Amino acid sequence: MDIQLRPLSFWKALLYFGIPAFAVALIVYALMPFLDDLGLPIFWNYLLIHATVPMLALLAAALIAYRSEVERFSRPGFKARFRFNRMDGKAWLWAIGLTLFMVVSVGALSFTSQWLLSSGIFHLPATWPAELNPANRAGPSIPTEFMGQPLAGSWWILIVLLISLVIATFGEEIWWRGYILPRQELVHGGRTWIVHGLLWTGFHIFTPWNLLAILPGSLALSYVAQRLKNTWPAVIAHGLANGLLVLIIVFLGILG
Repeated sequence: MDIQLRPLSFWKALLYFGIPAFAVALIVYALMPFLDDLGLPIFWNYLLIHATVPMLALLAAALIAYRSEVERFSRPGFKARFRFNRMDGKAWLWAIGLTLFMVVSVGALSFTSQWLLSSGIFHLPATWPAELNPANRAGPSIPTEFMGQPLAGSWWILIVLLISLVIATFGEEIWWRGYILPRQELVHGGRTWIVHGLLWTGFHIFTPWNLLAILPGSLALSYVAQRLKNTWPAVIAHGLANGLLVLIIVFLGILG
């Protein structure tokens, strides 16, 4: 790969993390309520406006930034720059272990989300989906609807969820672990995963009640991405940890 990466200082990284965080917060606390008042169903309001469009923007930003680094686009150059390296047995073990750690750590610390909300320090936005309310996490069950959409026989919901999950996962990973992390390594060296993981946790400030719960998983994901110099384990773990259980539950709901 004939690219001279530019070091990314901590203060510049604050902008790279902070601007997307501010944009998503604006969506959650201003745009989503506005669209709700206009009558947009919560399914589309959350899934499209919050979970998909901002991640498409991150993906576009990463591609534009990459294009500014090279004279011409090439598939091998893209894979090398964003560290989409071959997945060998060791990488798969790391990916599986990371997935389990992220799921278990969030589950074990889910009480912190409930505590922060019950303490009155933070409040759920009025338009926030009930399915994502920490107070409603009594355990997995088979629902009859999802974000206001009847599930029985509605296979299109599963397709939309899967597309949104793929876009969101790749949008984040190509930007954070593919584009940002290698540039931070030139400044922070072996400690990059700590700086990167803390900043990525801070990116989720739009759901402040979840910050403590996701912190260990954010640090672990950053550590694995830096240690292996491979973005694929982060993509796999991030996608599975975020969406596998939801997809299974929705699939069963569709079966009725």
